[in-house]
Amino acid sequence: MSGKGGEFEREFSKYLTFWLTGKKKPLAFWRMPGSGSFATISEENSNMSGDIRGITSKGMEITDIISIECKTGYPKTSFWQLFKEIKNFNIKMFWIQCTEDAKKPGKYPVLIYRKLRQEIIIGINKVLDDKLIEKKSKLDKLPSMEIYWNDLESIKFYSMKKFFDIITPEDIKGLNK
Repeated sequence: MSGKGGEFEREFSKYLTFWLTGKKKPLAFWRMPGSGSFATISEENSNMSGDIRGITSKGMEITDIISIECKTGYPKTSFWQLFKEIKNFNIKMFWIQCTEDAKKPGKYPVLIYRKLRQEIIIGINKVLDDKLIEKKSKLDKLPSMEIYWNDLESIKFYSMKKFFDIITPEDIKGLNK
């Protein structure tokens, strides 16, 4: 795990804590041990997935429903790569990892992606998007970008800040898996 990735996971954990509680502390979320690899080796903790975990009961109510994968950096990654025949298109690789991690515990996959000097974006699958739009039709009014692949479920990206301005913790907690 690079220092940048761990730093981004800590930063996002603090952001999520404030979104959930309206306070900076005590933290409700933190990095998964080993940057998510703990969940892949621990059979006893089969509900653990992704890079972020709830560390309070309120935080766990969220991470019991969504599996959060955080990615930052990757300066050569561009959405334009989608239109080229690049074997390892990073955004697709990120989404594969995110959906695979979420599948085992039956959670919704959520990808948080930051590129240097760009706004942080959130990617969700169609099922989660449809359920959230049902709850908050304002979400459907936000600018978004959806990517489809023949061999993988699609991902819809939103501005992370605008997404969390509309979606509340109650919207997530009210979802059934």
